[in-house]
This record gives sequence, structure tokens and C-alpha cells, in this order.
Amino acid sequence: MSINIKSTGTVMRVTCAGFFLLFSFFYVYNYQADVLYVLQHVLSGGVTTYNRTIGAVLIVLLLYLLHAAMVAGTSLRGQAYALTYFPSMLLLGILTDVETCMGSSGYPGHWVWLFPLLMVLYAGVVYVCRQLESVARPALSEGFFSRTTWGNLLLMVLMAFMTGSIGCNNDLTHFRTSMECRMYESNNDAALSIGAKSTVADSTLTMLRIWALSEKGELGDRLFSYPLVGGSDAMLPNGHSIRLLLLPEKKLYSHLGVYFRQKLSPIVYLEKLHQRHYATKAAHDWLLSAYLLDGRLDDFVRALPRYYKISGALPLHYREALTLYTHLRAHPIIIYHSTVMDQDYEDMLDLEKKYTHPEERANMIRDTYGKTYWWYYYQLTNRYKQED
Repeated sequence: MSINIKSTGTVMRVTCAGFFLLFSFFYVYNYQADVLYVLQHVLSGGVTTYNRTIGAVLIVLLLYLLHAAMVAGTSLRGQAYALTYFPSMLLLGILTDVETCMGSSGYPGHWVWLFPLLMVLYAGVVYVCRQLESVARPALSEGFFSRTTWGNLLLMVLMAFMTGSIGCNNDLTHFRTSMECRMYESNNDAALSIGAKSTVADSTLTMLRIWALSEKGELGDRLFSYPLVGGSDAMLPNGHSIRLLLLPEKKLYSHLGVYFRQKLSPIVYLEKLHQRHYATKAAHDWLLSAYLLDGRLDDFVRALPRYYKISGALPLHYREALTLYTHLRAHPIIIYHSTVMDQDYEDMLDLEKKYTHPEERANMIRDTYGKTYWWYYYQLTNRYKQED
């Protein structure tokens, strides 16, 4: 019987170790790699750089050594053996809880007092488990299919969920950190593919997409194919709700022209940049896009001829905006017609008339025209507002 118990204990420990090593490595190496890259950059002030492979190996190794110390210190061997991984799993979650370093509280925030409290509670639970193990009956089943093995494996799974819930699990945060990392590597194609199929966005993600598209010279062609939040106010960092954690702001302002010390809204900054003749070629598209983001069609139409020939090849969204302007204004200062664009716009209006229920109409138009400036503009003006 003692041989069987030892065999079952070995299988259980190997199973728990395998689960921990695989989970923690892929959690750090795949899921949280960009988050940890940004975190190390922020905490070190940009002095050190996180290496994905070396970082993952070191983190997993240190956490496993902590587990080994817990085994020696707690003497847990039976049904509660998996609890020796609790401190390691908890620290893994705390390490990747970057929301605090992106907010005002600073890293590690509330964990300064919460972690010691949890460890005191953990010590109490371990004490109770040790008392229960001393009077527990030997398991009837053996090996991998024993109750001891599966009970501990269940505990490991529950602690893995704990780690995931503590660590960064917000899609927007992952999108933002991944985009900054790819842009930091000058890989704007990869940056623009991040979250491209998702409908969620925030102001910082909007700013990063505008910048990445501008670097590729595609701002006027692709901007409104993404979900956008914040209008023109989301085009530049503001120090609190819209921030760059990895990329230097200096690089962004060099891309546009110069940096003004005065606190200006993005659209005022862009207008001033042009008034003082500091604007780069990229800044022309930023100004035009700012007008479109705020639905200021008249300002857009007045500014467009300064940077583009109306009769020439125009970016897609500029053509869409001109078509919309021509149809909406009784006395347009520019009359723009394109056979294909006019037909597409008329088809959208026909589709609009086809559905009387607001929600159904909005869904159908979004499915077909959701990546056009027309959809964005009419959403901005509440034309397709859905009923609650």
C-alpha cells in the first residue's frame, strides 16, 4: 500500500508541475509578452528592455523555486498539495496586473497591502489543511486517475483562473500594448492588424491607429474602416486618458511638425501648425481627418483644395466625404461627382428606405457600409440611432 501511495503522490506532483510550467510559460510568453514589455519600459524609465524568451524562462523558474520553498515550508503532500503553487500563481497575476501602472495609483498599487493580507490568510488555510491531511484516509484509486491527482489538478485549474482574472485580461489594454510594441519595432502593418476585427475601441487605440496609418500614408484611405472613439480630441496624447507608454511623444510631434508648449486641443494644434507653416505633408491628412472626425464637412471642403487636386486621385474617405457633402448641401462650394461613388451612395439610401425598424436598418447598413465615412458621419449625427 505504501508503494502505491508513493506512486500516486509522484504522479500527482508531476501532473501539478507539468500544468504549472506549461500554463505559466505560455501565459507569460504568449498572452502577456507585450504587456510585460511595456511594463518593464515604464518601470525602468526606458533604461532596460524586456526580452520575451529570457523573461518568460526567468519568471517561470523563479516562481517554480518559490513553489519548492512552499513545499519545504508547508509540508503539504496530499489533497492540498496544489496549494504550494498558490503564492507563485498569485504573484504571476500581480506581475501582469498593469492597469495600475496605466492609471494614477502607480504600480503595484493596492497589492502593497492586499498581497500580505492574502498571504496571512493563506497561512491559515495551510495550517487547517495540514491538520486534515494527518487524519485523512488513504485514497482507494491509484496513479493519474486517483482522487488525489484530480483533486489537486482541479485546484491548479482554479488558481489558473485566479491568475487570469488578476492579470491584464482587458482586450483594449492588450490591443494598446501590442500596437505600441509593433509600432516601436516600426512594423505598422502588424500594428494595424491588431484588434482590426473587434468592435471595441477607445481614444488611445484611435490615436495609435491614426498614427500608424499616417506612417504608411493610408490615413485618408483606411481610417474609417476601424471603430473610432473620441473624435479629433483622440488624435494626440493629453497626459491622462490618452497616453503613450512606450513610444516617445517627441517622435509623434516630429512626424507632424513641431511641438507647442501651450496646451492645445488636437484640432487647434493642427490648425496652428499650418498657420505657422510648420506642418509636414503627413500633418495635412491629420488636419483633414480631424475635420472629418468631428463631422465638419464645410471646413474639410474648404481645406482640401490646399493639399489635393479635386480632379486628381483622391483618397477613398475624401471622395466619400465630398460625395456626402455634395448631396447634403443645397449650394455646395465644390460639386463632386463620381459615377461609382454616387451609385454606392444612392444604393445606401435605397437600403435605408427598405427597412423601417431602426435597429434592423442600422444593422443592415453597418454590415454593408460600416467601413465608409458615410456610416461614421451618420452615426455621429444620430441618423441611425438605435432604439433602447
